[in-house]
Formats: sequence, structure tokens, C-alpha cells
Amino acid sequence: MLLLLLACTSPGATGPKQVAPFDMPLRKDGVLYAGVSTVELGPEVPETFSDLNGDGLFDGCVNEPLGLGSGRADCAEPFLDANGNGYFDAIWLGGFETRRAAMAVHDPMTVRVLVLALNGTYVALVAVDSVGLLESRVRQAREMLAEDGFDRNHIVVSSTHSHAAPDTVGMWGDQDQLVSGINPTYADTIVPGIYDAVSLAAGDMQPVNPTVGMVQLADLDPTFTGVAFGGTNPDDWMYGTIMDLRDPIIADDHLLAIALDGPEGRLATLLNYSSHPEAIGERNNEVSADYVYYFRDYVERTYGGTAVFLPGALGGQQVPYGATLPVVRPDGTRVLDENGQQTYTGEMGYEFAEMLGILLGQSVDEALTDTQTWDQISVRYAELPVPVTNQFYQLAFRLGLLDSTAADLLTGADCPNFGVGDNIAGCVPLGIWELRLGPVTLATFPGELVPELFWGVPDEPAMADASLRHGDPRWHEQDPDCDDIPFEQCRDTNEVGDCDCLSIHALPYRISDDPDLLPIRDLLPGQYVAPVGIVNGYCGYIVPGPDFNRWVSPLTDLGDHYEESNSCTSDFAPLVQEAWRKLAGK
Repeated sequence: MLLLLLACTSPGATGPKQVAPFDMPLRKDGVLYAGVSTVELGPEVPETFSDLNGDGLFDGCVNEPLGLGSGRADCAEPFLDANGNGYFDAIWLGGFETRRAAMAVHDPMTVRVLVLALNGTYVALVAVDSVGLLESRVRQAREMLAEDGFDRNHIVVSSTHSHAAPDTVGMWGDQDQLVSGINPTYADTIVPGIYDAVSLAAGDMQPVNPTVGMVQLADLDPTFTGVAFGGTNPDDWMYGTIMDLRDPIIADDHLLAIALDGPEGRLATLLNYSSHPEAIGERNNEVSADYVYYFRDYVERTYGGTAVFLPGALGGQQVPYGATLPVVRPDGTRVLDENGQQTYTGEMGYEFAEMLGILLGQSVDEALTDTQTWDQISVRYAELPVPVTNQFYQLAFRLGLLDSTAADLLTGADCPNFGVGDNIAGCVPLGIWELRLGPVTLATFPGELVPELFWGVPDEPAMADASLRHGDPRWHEQDPDCDDIPFEQCRDTNEVGDCDCLSIHALPYRISDDPDLLPIRDLLPGQYVAPVGIVNGYCGYIVPGPDFNRWVSPLTDLGDHYEESNSCTSDFAPLVQEAWRKLAGK
């Protein structure tokens, strides 16, 4: 496997002369400096459609404004052709089903940037309200900033992964009509937005004092967790506000916060949590950052400054979708019944998203406890070429549906196993970062990481004995007919005899077939460690190799293996794990 490791511990790593782009304070004076900014991207939504059947999806034809006809094939639903070009220039929303076109903007999409510098080393943490940005789009922003002297390997761009954000990948347009989800007018605002936000933050830095900390929400409040896991929430699937929709339930309920206080009070708060921003629900047709909008708003209103949100390990799936939350009012007070007991709701929508944002915001104060002085900022980077073997992704590249082209892929010697067989279209030139921020270490991933790859598998008997999984709260899908079937027999099919392969998982359940390979958390230094997902590219889900079903695709049944249908390759996790092992020198 080809893996080029680049250690970057200071700006100016590309040459002997250290530069100070945007007049950043790169003095070796032991002072922590920070700058923060927010740039709004919009979008405008001038063209909308008439949802005649109320399903929230566009059931018309993109070249038939009047919607003449009586059914989908006859272009039944009309749209407003604001620019008169005879084409539906929709803002397609990313996530959930395809053909979900925006009708309005609830809250504008933003680029939020936190730039940190200490003793001459700096890093820009960029958070874009998007379902995900492909590597080629991020590369444009890094190259633009590099022209001004900013070290491209010190620019870390993450997507909040809101399922109410415009589609910036291309997968959620109208696939039946071979329409990409990319709206070029909106997409072309992203790179200038990143540039402007980084330059604004870097150009206005000030000395700050940090406070950091981390809490697990399951330990913080019993109403966040189901009775089966020791809490009081009526939903047994709940774990620290998270619904894990893939067996086994291993929820990443860690909330990391970094507060930075300047001469005039709170300058910024960096937030990291692992839950899909999809609390509004799948029938929403408004552009929004989902619960992230309310989370940031609560923190900003309560503590001041600017909140920057970085998603954690989202795979598995870590979602609020279908969850049951304790009811909380907009002012933060809990809603109790006539007996003084906590009330709960699972009704998706903006109120639900706001409640989740408030509950997370209230937890930030519990997390922020450590005021130790930072001794370092360090940035270590490793290139990670990921082959595209997913046939649906390959087709999307060929049809021009994605916000990228086949020309953006690596081929030849730069792509592992390229030319061996016909199943590799090329490699996406991705990477991983280890960011040490004082006592905090952030580990980045170019996709949606299944949490056990980072934190490890719980040491519980049902992980190794399938017969114990029935009735275990971590296991909801296990098929009794499959207890004696090795998952290896199910890797390339949907059934073996009477066994439904899409309802079972690896036995024993493990993150690798290499017994010496550690969870990524154990490879990292630092007192507080956390994963950051969808960084500098997006290649779908990162699923443990031993549990990856290669049969599923967008054209098949998915069962409990949806993630595999939306992953660049079945080798994604092993490649990521090997990259981290080499970066850690272990």
C-alpha cells in the first residue's frame, strides 16, 4: 500500500523561511492567540415547486415548468421558473431521499473558522454548514490560501453534515432524470467563503486563555439514556441523546468543548459531538444547519463569542432521528408532568432540533473545567489515497453527478492496486490529521467513522457469542437463524440458507482481523481526545472491515448494513487504521 507520511510541526514546513500570512502573530512568546470569524453563504432560493402530493419531494420534470400531466412520468408537479430558462434550478437538500428541493431558508449556511497560534505554529479549523465537501472543492480553498502563504496542511476543513443543507456532494438531486444535486451558483460561493473566513480570523487574532473539558452525556443526565442502559429515558435504544441505528449499539456520546477567553470576554467556543444533524426530519424543505444551529446559538447567547461546531464519529448510525428527548423550553427549563416527572417527545421538527441544541448547550458548562496553560500546538498530517471501488460512486463519476470528476482521482502508482482488475476507478487523494491543542488531541477522518473504530469494542460476552445477542440491548437485528453462520459467509451475499445476512454482524464483533491493531483513541497522545469527521473530503462511511457486507448497494435491500452502500470502498476502514498506525509510529 502506498502511503506518504508528512510530519508538519510548524508553518514554513515547505521552505526554510517562516511566513506570517495575514499578519498572524507567530511569535515564540508562549502566548496562545486565537481569531474567529463567520461568513454567511446563503443560499437564495428563487425557484420552488408545487408539492401537490405533500410528500416533500419534487415529482415533476426539471424541464417542464408547467407540470403538465397526471403523474411522475408526465411531469405532474410544476415549478417556479424565476429566471425563465425553462429549467428547475433547484437548491437540492443533501441527505435522506433524493429530489428534496428547498422551498425557503430557515437559517443561512455559514463558514465558521477558528485560527489558533502558539509559539510560531498555527492551524485553521474550518467548519462549513454542508452535508459534506468533496476533496476537489476543499483543495481549491487550500490552494487559494496557500497562494497567500498559508500552509495548506494547516487548513482543516470539516462539514457539519446537516441533512437540511444544500447538496454539496451531488448525490441528492434527481437521479431518475440524471440531475446532479449540485447548484453551481451556490457551490461556487463555498471556496471564496472559506478563503474570506480564514483570512478574517487569521487577520484579527488576540491573546486568549483556554478552558477545556469533555463529558459523556450518558453519565451527565439519566434522561438522555434508556432504561436498558441505566438511564430513565423511555426509549431503550437511547444512549446519551443518540440513537445508534446499526447493531451493535456503541454510541459516541462524548461532548468536547474548548472555550477561549480574550481581553473582552468569550471570543470563541469550539464544540465537538457525534450525532447526525437530522433532527428536523426527512420531510423538511427549508435550508438549515439543523440542531447545530440551535446548539451554536445557545452557546453564543449564554457565554458570548462565536461557536464553531465540528462533528465527531457519525457512522453506525449516530442520529437523533427517531430519538426520544426530554422536553425543554426555549429558555432551557425542563417541562414536567402533573406529578413532577420529566416529559419526553420524539416528534421531529424544528422544536425538536431546538431542544437537542439547548440540551447540548447546557452540557457545555459541565464540560468546561480544565484551565491549564497550553504548552503546544502541533499539526501532523498523512496522505491517504482511498480507492473508489463502490460501483454506484463509479457510475456517479461517469455520469457527472458529483461535485468532482474522474480527472480529480489519482491513478497509476499513486493509487493502491490501480490496474489490478477492473474494479478501481482511481483513488480520492484524502488525508488524516493529528492536531494537538494543549491537552486536547483531535484526530480527523475523511468520512463518517463508526465509533468503535475510534473508541474500541465493549468487552461484553455478546460481542463474541451470537446466542447471547437476543434480548441484549445492544443487539436489535440479530437473526436467530444466523447464530451459527460465520459472517465471512455473508460478506458477498444477502442470505445463506435461511439466514438473512443483512441482519447479522461479525462474530466475534471486532474492528479488525489484526488482533494487535488498537482502537485509534489508543494511538493518540493527550489528555482529551476526540474524532473529527468529514475533514478535507468525503468518501462515505468508514465501517470495520470484518463487518463490511460487499453485496449491498443503492439498488439492493440494505437491512442493517446501509452504510456499506454509501462508502467508497470496503477497504476504507483498514486503510484509515493503517494510516493512523503509521502516523503514530506503532
